[in-house]
Amino acid sequence: MRVAQASTTLVFVPQSWHTRAMATKTKTTRSRLKIQRVVIHGIDHARAACRAAMEVKRPSITLELWSAKAAAGSLGPAWFGNIIEIVHGEFPELTITGVLDCSDAPGNALAALRHGIPCIQITARPNVVQKIKAIARQSKADVRTRRPTMPDLMDHPDPLEFLRNQFS
Repeated sequence: MRVAQASTTLVFVPQSWHTRAMATKTKTTRSRLKIQRVVIHGIDHARAACRAAMEVKRPSITLELWSAKAAAGSLGPAWFGNIIEIVHGEFPELTITGVLDCSDAPGNALAALRHGIPCIQITARPNVVQKIKAIARQSKADVRTRRPTMPDLMDHPDPLEFLRNQFS
């Protein structure tokens, strides 16, 4: 009896390099941007975050809408992708980045990339993360490995009022 072995494609990922000029340019560009991060649990939370960001009336604000922890496995990338697509259509003047949390599940991360999610967060082993980053580069997707501290709108009964205070 013969047992077939699964083939694994190995991807070589060269280490990134930066010159001093590149590092300075990156810091200067990022320092002008005001990033507001918030955890959303549905379209109502996403809309509240966008409305609050619009009321601040700062053109340089970037709004990062993060999914709940491990949402890629429980709700799926289609759900999150549709929410981000809807708010992009309703608030075209805002710079919105949707970040789908894939936890430590590489399969969920690959499903999110296959679905076209432009930014994911994964906490898998470093060698697995490097492979996912190599795949993500093909679709120009961003892969994050840390989840920053940010407010969770599930903890606030009136998300819009909370975000108005938070963003001002």
